[in-house]
Amino acid sequence: MPRDPVSERFEGVESEVQYLRRQLNEMRELLQQSHSRFTPYSQDSGSSRPEDYQQQITHKQDEFATLAVPDSIVHAGEHHYQRSLAAVSPNEISIPSLHEASSSDNSRSNKRKRSCFEVRDEPIADFIDKGLITPKCAVSCFNTFFQGCDRYIPIFDPKHDTFDSVRSRSSILLNAICTIGCMVETKSGGPMSDMLHAELKKWINVIIQNKHLNCLESVQTMLIVACYSAERLLILSFATRMALDLGLHEAFEELTHRLAMKTDDNAYGILDQTFEEEQDLMRRSRTWFGLLVLEHIFRVDGGKPPGIRLAGNARRCRILLSHPASTILDLRLLSQVELNILRANVNDTLGLETTLDRSAIVEYVHETKIDIDLWFDDWLRIIESSPAANSEKPFLLVALKVQKCWAEMMLNCKALRAMGVENVAAMSETERTILLTAKSSARRHLHLIIVKPDYYLAKLKYAMDFVWAKCAFSFLLLLKLSRLLPEREEEEHQEFLDHGNRLVDELSKARSNGTQSGAGNIYLQILKVSVEKYGRALRETQPSSAAGDSATSPFWELFDAQADLQGFVPEQFVSEWDFPGLNLFYFPTAWQDFFGDFSLAM
Repeated sequence: MPRDPVSERFEGVESEVQYLRRQLNEMRELLQQSHSRFTPYSQDSGSSRPEDYQQQITHKQDEFATLAVPDSIVHAGEHHYQRSLAAVSPNEISIPSLHEASSSDNSRSNKRKRSCFEVRDEPIADFIDKGLITPKCAVSCFNTFFQGCDRYIPIFDPKHDTFDSVRSRSSILLNAICTIGCMVETKSGGPMSDMLHAELKKWINVIIQNKHLNCLESVQTMLIVACYSAERLLILSFATRMALDLGLHEAFEELTHRLAMKTDDNAYGILDQTFEEEQDLMRRSRTWFGLLVLEHIFRVDGGKPPGIRLAGNARRCRILLSHPASTILDLRLLSQVELNILRANVNDTLGLETTLDRSAIVEYVHETKIDIDLWFDDWLRIIESSPAANSEKPFLLVALKVQKCWAEMMLNCKALRAMGVENVAAMSETERTILLTAKSSARRHLHLIIVKPDYYLAKLKYAMDFVWAKCAFSFLLLLKLSRLLPEREEEEHQEFLDHGNRLVDELSKARSNGTQSGAGNIYLQILKVSVEKYGRALRETQPSSAAGDSATSPFWELFDAQADLQGFVPEQFVSEWDFPGLNLFYFPTAWQDFFGDFSLAM
């Protein structure tokens, strides 16, 4: 049989490799023999001792010993060769000198390093150096931010993040803080606020595209912008990518490992250097948890695709409260970490693709309600027993209770959506109980923010649009459920109307004291329209009451009022936020049977 040409080529390559190895061995022996006779050294080489020259010789020998034939020769196809490698004579192969090989390698490496593209590394100056604001104005805006905005973004340490410290560490962080502080100070925005916002967005692009500017302060800047920007999801995704590159997600594990290694004898009796390292780990962990909370909120309530997920027990974050570097705001931050992780699990279980049947959904709602109650009881005890939280305790407790009401309301509304029930008239007794529970949570939510407005509503001027959206939605849902499921006589409806007017007044005061020009105004307008529609629906029931009819007659009988209030579903609650419940309606089942029989007859 004729021999395979490919096999012949492989044999030729093998023979040449053996030949090259023999040549290298001979050259190594010659170099060793010449070195044994004499050890000269050259002044041109820059060496001043015979030992240096010996090291150069040895290095060159190692270079020869490590020479190998590239794999591309062995694996190359037939179309790369015009003649058989086996036919090449060993004498035709020329081995370059040491100097030539080294110079050629250097030239190739230099060519590879050259590029016709580069990323401009421009320094970022703060607004004071740019002349956009005066130092006095910058200090005022900075202090305004830390009077309320830091409660909604609890990732800072008041002792560490002072004006001088932030300005010396990060210009872009100072610019972001001053921009939001200016927005709060000015009434409904203004020329100064708009100018600072536009300038800040320009330099956010530089932070994103330049990896050399990736640092802890840059991630904090992105979190601030994500909270007070319409591009919240996009900015948050960039912040997450930057945080992962910095390894912020590893700071909590490192810190908990250090805390676990401490004993009662040496607890916090640590050196200053070690304590400074742990303070830095606390700042990094705090920023990562702030990002985690914001990601879960936008995921559960804003329809963001799943991103970060905690693989473990969320209650482990409480260990940070025992560290000396912990702040009062950590009580707010870590409680939100636990609650929003719980809410994310609810969102995953009761999503649109859930496989649970109705009985399993009801059981899951009961179990989750217990988890929410346990979370609330634990943190209520932690806050009340914290000696450092005396000044912030009223605000913390109100915020904790409001968050509990919101979590329960969303749990029950998502359960009804998972069941596929929208017609209140067709609900079973169990489904109606779930809806009544959601209504009760919405009522308690309204009562909490109305009774003590100084502890919640007055602080909304510092809040992002998500908090405004929650207030508007919970009240609108309460109004609809009060008409779909009336529980008491006329005093209930009049009570809701009075509370709605008071809520509008309090939020108008907060907006007049300063808030972003878009978000607060939009949701305040939604509240005003909701109250107006609800009042119009109540006025339509008054003639029937005078005639002796019950004021709590089914809402579907008042078709005009139903079409007016029931059809009011603001676009923001459909396109921007994923708040279930506004699609509920009341349509008597008898009418459904009538139309069904009518269609069959046709």
